[in-house]
Amino acid sequence: MKKYLEEFHRMKLFRLQDTVKIIGNEKSAKDLLRNYKKQQLICQIRRNLYSVTDLATKQTLATKFEIGSNITPSSYISHHSALEYHGLAHQQFFVLYVSSSQKFSPFDFEGIHYQYCNRKSAGEKGVYSPPMDSLVRVTDKERTLIDCINRIDRVGGFEELLHAIAAMTYLNENKLLAYLEIYDKQFLYQKTGFLLSYFQRETKVSDNFLEICREKMGKSTRYLDNLNVATAFYSKWKLFAPVNIHSYLEQGQNELQ
Repeated sequence: MKKYLEEFHRMKLFRLQDTVKIIGNEKSAKDLLRNYKKQQLICQIRRNLYSVTDLATKQTLATKFEIGSNITPSSYISHHSALEYHGLAHQQFFVLYVSSSQKFSPFDFEGIHYQYCNRKSAGEKGVYSPPMDSLVRVTDKERTLIDCINRIDRVGGFEELLHAIAAMTYLNENKLLAYLEIYDKQFLYQKTGFLLSYFQRETKVSDNFLEICREKMGKSTRYLDNLNVATAFYSKWKLFAPVNIHSYLEQGQNELQ
């Protein structure tokens, strides 16, 4: 029966349907999965999603990013979890944000909480599979940033967002503008322009990009986020935000030391 194990290792993540294709009929496939699971050769992540296990630890060989990308046919890694994948997160979370057009119930597996996010915002735009990580689907750096600015609660808060932006050495303006256009939110243009104006040197965005954000942000005065810190009014951006973004970031770094 272990003759099928090599094929499972090749796939790493698989479902009943994949097993049926290998064996030929559903009953035998179910029996095989049951036996392999009993022998701890494979583990069940959730309903109809299995992975091969490490023979020593009996834990899955699949990474959390691979699991999240395969929960549904349309799922992909987003928000703070995408920052983690790209090496831009200041902190690692035990929550994995997964966007998908097909809703799934959040679940826990091996210490990670897999949280469903509705992907209706920008859809598949900017989602890709890295060449050396074919089981992963993740938003690119620019899409990740726009998603996080749109939903600061899904990035772990304002301080974590600032650390991520500060770590970005280059941003493709055309991609940023394309994602902003898809969202089509004045407040998102306002927040994005304001924040990137503080990190213009690091991200290398142009004055023209910031001007487009100002043109698209509308005339409303808004608060950047529900922050429990002293704020100031930035007339250029018609925004109430922390008194000094860079000092706020440095303060956060000191608190973590």
